[in-house]
Amino acid sequence: MAEELTYKEALEKLEALVDVIESPDHPLDTIQAEVAEAMKLVEYCRKCLAGTEKELMEMIDKQ
Repeated sequence: MAEELTYKEALEKLEALVDVIESPDHPLDTIQAEVAEAMKLVEYCRKCLAGTEKELMEMIDKQ
């Protein structure tokens, strides 16, 4: 991602994009770019979660 977001910020942006995309009044001619941005945010969130899971598992293993 061009700007470094926290997980919470990325999730909030993703939720806002989903609301826009799902709106019945949303013009279809802009949906492709918004879906692409949403997919980038999904991937970023997955990476954040995977990194956190790895760190937690390492902490547990050290116990």
